[in-house]
Amino acid sequence: MSRDNRAVAAKLLEGVGKKRVKFAYPGDEGIKNGILKDRAFVRSPGSTGVPYWDVVDLIEFPGEAQPRWIRIGYYREKPRGRLRWGSQTTITEPVEIWRRLLVHAAKRKRWFRRLLEGVVKKVAREAEQ
Repeated sequence: MSRDNRAVAAKLLEGVGKKRVKFAYPGDEGIKNGILKDRAFVRSPGSTGVPYWDVVDLIEFPGEAQPRWIRIGYYREKPRGRLRWGSQTTITEPVEIWRRLLVHAAKRKRWFRRLLEGVVKKVAREAEQ
């Protein structure tokens, strides 16, 4: 990983364990406050050559019946290495809802099931190394 990429990685991870996350729902649906507990990310080239960083976040919402939620979004790298949250919309759901959605899609869509099977095989292969 280049020095520039290491710097971006450090910025992407600096909020883990301490960054507050707030969702303000439309109308009178309320506000949800949590904390960023963990993050995984990969660099994506984006459509314009501008660096994008795709992220999968684990967010904890204390007091919720299902406190562990997953959010998928992205950052866009701006000039001088600044990162901007680029996801105007995201899907953020409890872990169990993600599991239900992924199982549902894998049962009904062969292309998605093959993707998940390939992921599991790759993780197993790399864990053996």
